[in-house]
Amino acid sequence: MAIPDPADPARSAVDDWAGEKPGPGGFPREFALLFACLVSVGMGQSMLFSVLPPAARTIGLTPFQVSTIFATSASLWVFVSPAWGRRSDVAGRRRVMMIGLLGYALSMVLIATVIEIGTHGLLPAVAVYPMLVASRCVFALLGSGTGPAAQAYVADRTSHHDRTAGVALVSAAMGLGETIGPAVGAVLAALAIVAPIYLSAALAVASAATIWRWLPEGTHHESRRAPARRMRVFDRRVLPFLLVGTALQAARGTTVVTLAFYLQDALGLDSDQTVRIAGLGLVVLAAAGLVAQLGIVQRMRPRSRTLLRVGTALTAASFLLLAWGGGLPVYLVALAGLGLGLGLVRPGTSAAASLSVESSEQGAAAGIVGGVSVFGNIVGPMIGTSLYPWSHRAPFLLNATFMAAAFAFTMSSRRVRHVRG
Repeated sequence: MAIPDPADPARSAVDDWAGEKPGPGGFPREFALLFACLVSVGMGQSMLFSVLPPAARTIGLTPFQVSTIFATSASLWVFVSPAWGRRSDVAGRRRVMMIGLLGYALSMVLIATVIEIGTHGLLPAVAVYPMLVASRCVFALLGSGTGPAAQAYVADRTSHHDRTAGVALVSAAMGLGETIGPAVGAVLAALAIVAPIYLSAALAVASAATIWRWLPEGTHHESRRAPARRMRVFDRRVLPFLLVGTALQAARGTTVVTLAFYLQDALGLDSDQTVRIAGLGLVVLAAAGLVAQLGIVQRMRPRSRTLLRVGTALTAASFLLLAWGGGLPVYLVALAGLGLGLGLVRPGTSAAASLSVESSEQGAAAGIVGGVSVFGNIVGPMIGTSLYPWSHRAPFLLNATFMAAAFAFTMSSRRVRHVRG
């Protein structure tokens, strides 16, 4: 790792690790442990997305009701995640991560139990639906602290030079889990439809125990001696990166929701072919994102503003290719470019926000950018699915417009130009 500058607010934390043996990428070995724990969360999320829709159909719930289960939780996440981020600045990263993981496990156990009640006909759908909403909201209320605390943990232990690469590990861990989760879930679902959900809860508990036993706090926050300054959502230091992050979430959410419909209509596929081709497209999208975060960012260590500019430009161009291209090979190339672009922008926004605030505000910044930007994931798919009946290309053209505007913003913004790393 680069030797931190004496003025680096993370210097004292980096010095705490000076004697540690480096792990992959030159980071402390504890980062690998944190990486593995976050992979388990990503796995559980993607397995739930695969299991809940068919289970809901068996229970008698509509696709719209299923979407509102996730939308309600995401709406709470927008407000709760920043609060957990601020709490980690005071109480410590490790404690908030453990609370988040255990809250996530509790949410998954509740969801699995309610699904079993519904599929066995013990309660009608009208009673099961609010129980599923409440069970998922437990994740937002307690589990939303894991992400910002994990990112702040990494920020505490990296210099300006290594901040972007370190933050990219957090995003890549979730992405890797989301990529392998459906395959694991498909195998376990053959045993019982709720088996993948129970496994994800067990992995979360094991991750919390691992963090409690082997992941040291290892730093002394300034905010332990004085109350952390409350960072506003629209703090000018992080607002530019919050805006870009929200556009990113909206674009990604719209793509995930509408891609299968688009491929089926554009290629004239039947239902079975659509499942296979859409699955292939999502794998390409996820794999390209991992290449960006684990390959390009870790090896080249570009500046965060470079990631923002290159990533937004590549994403906008890929959306245009997806909208106006023809044939499966072209669509897969577009999805690969889209995955690379999203994989560059995501750590770029998080790292830029981290580098723009003080060491005592790392959790607050991570909570705001990572939490409030989820609003894009709520609004984007709603707009995209509303436009799709009017024109199949419309959602992707709208995304291209948003990302082109984000690119222009990153080129003209003074705060983006003045990011320290």
